[in-house]
Amino acid sequence: MSSIRSLSTALACFAVLASTASAQDKPPLSGYLAQGYQIIHSEIGNPFLQFLLKKDNTVIWCAVLLQNGETSSCRTLK
Repeated sequence: MSSIRSLSTALACFAVLASTASAQDKPPLSGYLAQGYQIIHSEIGNPFLQFLLKKDNTVIWCAVLLQNGETSSCRTLK
């Protein structure tokens, strides 16, 4: 289980470094991390790496493409 978490963390770092700004209403994963959001959960799927981010009482779900590290979408969970 710790190797999966390590892989998720490594992929998250890759995603942050590889992601570029896109024409989305909301910032990409790297934008949320820059705002102080913390990764509270991550899962590896195909073709996405999924993250739950938290800051204060706000939880954000983000999906990042494994192929290129670009943020596919981020949504606030209620």
